[in-house]
Amino acid sequence: MTIKLKKLDTKSDIDLFAKYKVSLIKLHQQYAEKIGLNDQKVKEYDENDAIRHIGKSNYYQFIIIYNTQEVGIIEYNIETSDIDNLKILYIKNIFIDSKYRKLGIGKAVLLEIRKQTNLRIELECWYGMPANDLYKNLGMKEIKTRYIWNQ
Repeated sequence: MTIKLKKLDTKSDIDLFAKYKVSLIKLHQQYAEKIGLNDQKVKEYDENDAIRHIGKSNYYQFIIIYNTQEVGIIEYNIETSDIDNLKILYIKNIFIDSKYRKLGIGKAVLLEIRKQTNLRIELECWYGMPANDLYKNLGMKEIKTRYIWNQ
């Protein structure tokens, strides 16, 4: 398996990034609705929201290439953890096109990111999405769970 992270160099890269990121947010919306939550932030999300961090300091966006196919995106930033004030790499978004899931691509991407940094890596996964299993299988520790109790 060949995995490559391609920086956003062209308008078509940015357009593809926006498309995939909107798809990710719409997937979040589906999982929110499954638990009876009407998440207004994800409901109104669009391409302009998707690209708002491109070009900002300490933000990094990549197209994930599997063999020769563009199959997803990853976006992260370098920030201070709100847990202990240490500098971390915070994965904001990772998305693999549904046609390419369950092939180990997400795992390979996360292992590559881990190899490239000496910073602690943090991320969030909402609404009980299946990606939680990947993160746990990689040995990530769950540090926060948020519950709701509807009236």
